[in-house]
Amino acid sequence: MKDFTLFMLPFGGGNETSYQKFEQYLDKKIKMVNAEAPGKGRRIKEPLLRNLYLLSDAYFDQFKNQISEPYAVYGHSMGAYIGHLMIQRIMDEKLPMPQHFFITSKIAPSRNYNKKRSIYTDEQFVRHLRDLKGMPDAILENEDLLKIFLPIIRTDFDALDLYKYKAHEPYPVNMTLWGGTHEDVTDEQLTDWKKETCGEFDFERWEGHHFWIFDHLPALCERINQTLEKY
Repeated sequence: MKDFTLFMLPFGGGNETSYQKFEQYLDKKIKMVNAEAPGKGRRIKEPLLRNLYLLSDAYFDQFKNQISEPYAVYGHSMGAYIGHLMIQRIMDEKLPMPQHFFITSKIAPSRNYNKKRSIYTDEQFVRHLRDLKGMPDAILENEDLLKIFLPIIRTDFDALDLYKYKAHEPYPVNMTLWGGTHEDVTDEQLTDWKKETCGEFDFERWEGHHFWIFDHLPALCERINQTLEKY
């Protein structure tokens, strides 16, 4: 395998440490690169961004000096949309394109719709987070921790709900899309991602709910390894 850079775009409520467990299973020739959005982690004192286009620009600004061949992009859930917008910008600026775009558990951007989660009470929102099965009960049951994390997570979900799709020329990037078998989305909602690429497109379901990726992490990373090894 060639040396590869893999840019990681986090899910809603996530930060630059969200994918740290991936590193132990990815091939040693794959350099996993994370970044931090304003208002999170080490940038906690900065204002949160409630707009996916601005979030995408924030990640692009951190990654741009490392954009060189060969590299790939990975995004789970909200991270998939951020990666999508970032790749469009890379294409528009005529920078080297990624060899591959890995997407997990996100409907196609053209299928996005306003779920109006901004009107949820905190109690309803916590119930929604429980249903996604991605946040530890230790946080969801701790009022002090919820006071810290809920505003951050709600801002990300607002950004997703308010995202307005804009048609763009398909990018020449091979795409792999994986979803969970127990997610409440149809294959058609997922596979419309193929409209965004003029490269190869693969789709598969894995057993599990929205955060199935952490239940299958060794196997998932091995599939990423195998995919990038072909380049």
